[in-house]
Amino acid sequence: MNMERTGKEDFILQLVEKQLDSIWQGDGKAYAETVAEDCSFFEWYISPVRIDGLDFHLRELKIHKKVLEGPADPFEEKEHVFEHEILQPRVQFYGKTAIATFTLMIRAVLPEGVVHKSHNETRVFYNFGSDEKPQWKLVHCHKSPVATKGSLEVLRG
Repeated sequence: MNMERTGKEDFILQLVEKQLDSIWQGDGKAYAETVAEDCSFFEWYISPVRIDGLDFHLRELKIHKKVLEGPADPFEEKEHVFEHEILQPRVQFYGKTAIATFTLMIRAVLPEGVVHKSHNETRVFYNFGSDEKPQWKLVHCHKSPVATKGSLEVLRG
């Protein structure tokens, strides 16, 4: 099996990066441009059941942005830095559908030190456009925990 990336694979991975960057920046407009209105999500750390629709995540982005911005007085709290890396990405195509799988590692630099969190993701994209004018959008996302002490505490309470 040839594992070298094609231009289409790179495009999908750039789309994933755009989605992640829009989350970190709290940019609902950029996020909405890449996600279908009727998308569905399984996010183990948010809800034990499926989350349907773009609206839920747009509300989450507003809250996320406020948290990342911190207090109105910059002297009240030390700076936080959030970064991510996409590990072992793979993109598969089936007609107008693309499936991206990877491990997402998040690195947070907090006043108490550096924290790493990881989970596995499957993102399903559909091309609502044509081959000449593609309009790829996320239609489903499934996140699964990597078995760590922190994730097991969330799962087992």
